[in-house]
Amino acid sequence: MTRSEFLAPLIGEPWAWQTRNCWDFACHVEKELFGRDLPHVSVPSGFSKRWVLESFEGHPERGLWREVPEGPGGLVVAADGALVLMAHLRVPAHIGVWLQSEQRVIHCDERQGVACETVLALRQMGWKKLTFFEPMET
Repeated sequence: MTRSEFLAPLIGEPWAWQTRNCWDFACHVEKELFGRDLPHVSVPSGFSKRWVLESFEGHPERGLWREVPEGPGGLVVAADGALVLMAHLRVPAHIGVWLQSEQRVIHCDERQGVACETVLALRQMGWKKLTFFEPMET
């Protein structure tokens, strides 16, 4: 199966609380496209931004990834398959996967389901802070 054959049918799939939330979807893409097994994280009902922040910051998996600084003029220089933490201000509340050749982030949210968007489109949607992380082995 080609990359396009994998990605195309995903677009528009609905978001689902415990089976197709942003983290579960990022895990699926990482596994299928990049062969990376990321840990399952149970998202509690009624989760808060603090829970998201503590989960992203404090999970042992975080130590296996390094933050990628922005390139000149804010260009994305992260490798294909980098995780993308998204925040409206400072606190990350959403995650997706960077697709370098497509120059897009694939993610799953409650409003749209699975979408594949440019960095500019994400910023226009209110995700003002995007932080890219590559696995340490890269």
